[in-house]
Amino acid sequence: MKQDELDDLIVALKPAAVAELADDAFARRPGTAQVRARAVASTAHRRAVPTRRPGRRLALAAGVTAVAAAAATALAVGLPSDGPGPGPGPGPGPGPGPGAGHDETLDTRSFLLASATTAAKQPATHGACWYKRTRTWQDILPYKPGPGGARPARKTQNFQARTAASYEDWACAQSGTGMRFRTHGPLDIKLTFPTKKDEAAWKAAGSPPLDVNGGTTASKPDTVTYRKGSHLVNPSIGSHEIEWKQVPKLPATESGLEKYLRGLWRQDLRGGAHGYTAPADFGQYVFVSAWDLFMAPTTPGTRAALYRILAHTPTVRVTGQVKDRMGRPGVAITAQGTDVRLVVDRTSAQLLDYEERYTAVPGKVEGSEYLAFEHQGWVKGIGAVPAS
Repeated sequence: MKQDELDDLIVALKPAAVAELADDAFARRPGTAQVRARAVASTAHRRAVPTRRPGRRLALAAGVTAVAAAAATALAVGLPSDGPGPGPGPGPGPGPGPGAGHDETLDTRSFLLASATTAAKQPATHGACWYKRTRTWQDILPYKPGPGGARPARKTQNFQARTAASYEDWACAQSGTGMRFRTHGPLDIKLTFPTKKDEAAWKAAGSPPLDVNGGTTASKPDTVTYRKGSHLVNPSIGSHEIEWKQVPKLPATESGLEKYLRGLWRQDLRGGAHGYTAPADFGQYVFVSAWDLFMAPTTPGTRAALYRILAHTPTVRVTGQVKDRMGRPGVAITAQGTDVRLVVDRTSAQLLDYEERYTAVPGKVEGSEYLAFEHQGWVKGIGAVPAS
């Protein structure tokens, strides 16, 4: 039986409730307007809300869990399953926050222009599917009752931990805006504790499985193939969603891309979709969307043009050389007025990490959203992995 026939059979076995669950999960994802507004808002008295892209991962995970049940039914009648993906990457390490690792020897404009030159030299490739492997972390915090709140009768969590896992994703364009997707994970699940006391408290509680994006620390990898609209992967600029098939057609010169982005910015200044209003600073507007464009299948010319725009933006600055949570060296980039930090590989100009920190009280970090981009690129078909 061919893979396409297998996928169609699994979809046919899927009950209607499963599709409704996946759609409901996607509908509950954080809106673009909420994310963009938070990224450029003052840090004072803000609440932690998941960012849009991790929100997509959580929404997909909810749907995937349900779809996996249908796949299990198919497997019970003798249908073959896909094998495991490539071996796990390195485990998490310490990761400095935005602004850490300041290095006066790195000039912002020079570094970003050099990155543009490197990006422009990369070969322009294309394939049937876009592949990416992404690692996420989740901080598990002790229970703390709110002001005046009574402690619940049931036993509460009294330890702190951090979980991490990787996922592989494939996005394959088809006719119209429909697309075929596959997700494989969670992979290389890690559980760490800040102190031995926290680890002892976890063991005293019976060593329960802890949440990790898309499952728990006891989860086994699943491979699920499904069809959905391109909205699951379309990058966003402000309140504007860029259709997947249009991404490779974005302007590939600095002047062309800046004209395009400024047009979107002016629209959002007047009030964009879902109540979003753009920041007054064009540089902030571009910076908080830059990672979405870097992680999409933009052309080398578009990526180079984006680096050049950032290089000529006064509010964007390099804060120094750092090592990310996977121990990879990179250069940290931030923008004034945002809590977002990007980490870029100095040699390849590839985006390594996206981090956004939340603060409820000025100067006090409440949590962070952290994505490490392990691998990405075009492949010939679903299930294939780019060469290293």
